Amino acid sequence: MSFTVFFQQATGSEPYPYQVRFAEAEALPHLLRAPTGAGKTATAILGWLWRWKTKPEKTPRRLVYCLPMRVLVEQSAKVAREWLPKDIAVHVLMGGADTEAWHLHPEKPAVLIGTQDMLLSRALNRGYAASRFHWPIDFGLLNNDCLWVFDEPQLMANGVSTSAQLAGFRKSLDTFGECPSVWMSATLEPGWLNTIDFRDKFTALPHELKKDEHGDDYDPKGELFKRMTAAKMLAPLGLSLTKEADEREIKTIAAKVLEKHRESDGGQTLVILNTVKRARAVYAALDKLKPPVKPLLVHSRFRPHERVGERDKDGNVIRVGLNDRLQEKGEATKGRIIVATQVVEAGVDITSRTLITELAPWASIVQRIGRCNRTGNDGTQDNPARVYWIDLDTDKQAMPYEVNDLIFAKEQLTKLDGKGVSPRELDDFKRENSIKLPFEHKHVIRRRDLLDLFDTSPDLSGNDIDISRFVRSDDPDTDVQVFWRTITAEGPRPEDSDGRREELCNVPVGQFREFLKALAEKKLSAFVWDHLDREWVKLDPNAVRPGLKVLLPTTAGGYDRDLGWTGDTKATVEAVPAKPEADRPAEATASDPNSETSKARTIAQHTASVCEAVDDILKAVAGQLSESWQTHLRKATRWHDAGKAHAVFQEAMCKLNGEPADGEHWAKSGKNGRLGYSRKHFRHELASALAGLQHGLPFEVAYLIAAHHGKVRLAIRSLPGEKPPPDPATLFALGVRQGDNLPVVKLGTGTTEKDTVLDLSPMQLGGNSWTGRALELLGEQGPFRLAYLEALLRAADQRVSNAEQKGELP
Repeated sequence: MSFTVFFQQATGSEPYPYQVRFAEAEALPHLLRAPTGAGKTATAILGWLWRWKTKPEKTPRRLVYCLPMRVLVEQSAKVAREWLPKDIAVHVLMGGADTEAWHLHPEKPAVLIGTQDMLLSRALNRGYAASRFHWPIDFGLLNNDCLWVFDEPQLMANGVSTSAQLAGFRKSLDTFGECPSVWMSATLEPGWLNTIDFRDKFTALPHELKKDEHGDDYDPKGELFKRMTAAKMLAPLGLSLTKEADEREIKTIAAKVLEKHRESDGGQTLVILNTVKRARAVYAALDKLKPPVKPLLVHSRFRPHERVGERDKDGNVIRVGLNDRLQEKGEATKGRIIVATQVVEAGVDITSRTLITELAPWASIVQRIGRCNRTGNDGTQDNPARVYWIDLDTDKQAMPYEVNDLIFAKEQLTKLDGKGVSPRELDDFKRENSIKLPFEHKHVIRRRDLLDLFDTSPDLSGNDIDISRFVRSDDPDTDVQVFWRTITAEGPRPEDSDGRREELCNVPVGQFREFLKALAEKKLSAFVWDHLDREWVKLDPNAVRPGLKVLLPTTAGGYDRDLGWTGDTKATVEAVPAKPEADRPAEATASDPNSETSKARTIAQHTASVCEAVDDILKAVAGQLSESWQTHLRKATRWHDAGKAHAVFQEAMCKLNGEPADGEHWAKSGKNGRLGYSRKHFRHELASALAGLQHGLPFEVAYLIAAHHGKVRLAIRSLPGEKPPPDPATLFALGVRQGDNLPVVKLGTGTTEKDTVLDLSPMQLGGNSWTGRALELLGEQGPFRLAYLEALLRAADQRVSNAEQKGELP
């Protein structure tokens, strides 16, 4: 099937010539240049899928679609699901305990959509709002066998540098399967990608609109030409702001907006402001002026619960969400005013008859103008759509942007006063004025940084490497994620569930620190999960860092369902309704939720099932792995739960299950209850790995065994709170002690291993230490490949555990 037919079947319309060229290119370009509204999202998603269907041996099986803004990720996923067949999964990567289990099928093609915060942090092995024990899975799967597409990267600040460096690292450190990157933008310059490890690695010239054998992108009869020449005129609004939310200035903006809106012949008006605080204030002021249609407020500080809405299993709307309202077409938009922040600059297909924007960097201005008369249906040459801009006192109101960027943009806007600003006119203006936007690489991740990030153990003080400067920027707007629950005065209980994705609200670190001060005056606390002590603990304000997930009592305030995050501690927040089927406790070092299932199974039964699952995965990815690594994975699978025969594990199991049949050992509890171990922090996979080593398994196999829950990787060490053995000379770590006996254990499919006296000497420093050998293995395989191998075993194990939990296995 040709790409043209494929595209028509998916979208109902013909592709533009440049979209055909992209899909059918021998090699994908690094840079795709196309104006706002030209269909870049469809180009990337459908171009990838067609290539996967027609050239699977040359096409990565996962598409990672990275957006700069948070609020409309779900909308992009919705559009992708409408285009793609049912056998291609579309997953949204965000924080929360109910994060979609996209990692369970690494052998299947999938589309992964998320923001730069969620995707780049996971690609750096420090996934924001994710369990630290899950970090290596994301790291492995996102850095192997993927096509990364960055939509509007000029809005990603330091994320541009990191995206280029990661592309360079994947080339130099090697991956399983190809892992190329494509940056899509109307304004990004190729030189922005010239980082130390990606310099001069472009495979082809930028992919741009043109005329060739595939057709003419500028054909006056074509739909794209209508978008490229959509009539809109630029003028200043006649305001200059000196403060972020001065009451007088806010009222003046609201009045001007309403005045211009009334001149728009009943069309939709879009107002884009640079800060959430000012957007909320203008929205409130507009609402008081009682426009004919209630305004809509859109910014990044809403919970997904309010953004996405809710539908039943048949797709019928139960609760209308912010995204549903934003995407309304036709009559629903007439006479409406949308007040938004820069979240609508990328990844959102909305149009307006009138656009009013604050001064912003030139790349952002171009994006914002693209939201006015986007399709060419909201204005004509005789009666064009209107774009107005609000001036700023750049000495006082530059944030969150750089002063020089605003000054440059103001110069260009002044030149365009009274002129047309269609995409084609802006392209001509750029060429005629030789506009090349500068970009400063402020924080560039280096190879040594990446290798350090492979280790997911916190340092001795419990801290982690801060990656925020590599993910977005070094300004105070990097976020924590908060959620609200109704809790007692004593605080949350250890068994209280972790925050679900739909509950989480992004809050800038700086604002959250101020909020905590006000909270202290109310004698209320915020809470975070302690993965060592397996409980919720009060948050130390000094420990606030980007990516942190925080539980707040509903009485703490700070949120309004119509306004989003407010920071106001006076009003009680309405908690998102509980979902018992999705709620699960936060994971701790000693927790083992995969062993706490509703159906009891022995080690032999569970292991046999996981071996089958690994075989299924290897059948699909065998071409990527050598025969020796396939053998290593199969051996690691066979041994991965041998350590569950340890007396500490069996004692906990038998309290729930009773004694197993003679010669058998429990792997699964048979009851949904928390396992309580007699030794703190006990980890069965450490016992499994040590036993495997003593039975002569290669270290590569032992490493995969130890790492299959993400809790024992580069080091073996005891943790705070572990009770030392009576003999101070006895080695101990993670509930395992030197000289512990592992009895004869059945490992499924007729495999039985003899008893083992465990030797913990590898935890000691020296030439044959666990850490020394693990680092040697890391050097041989590289961080991406090694984490990918970990992810394959973990995916198979989790798949089987999920089936056991549902009672689907005998």
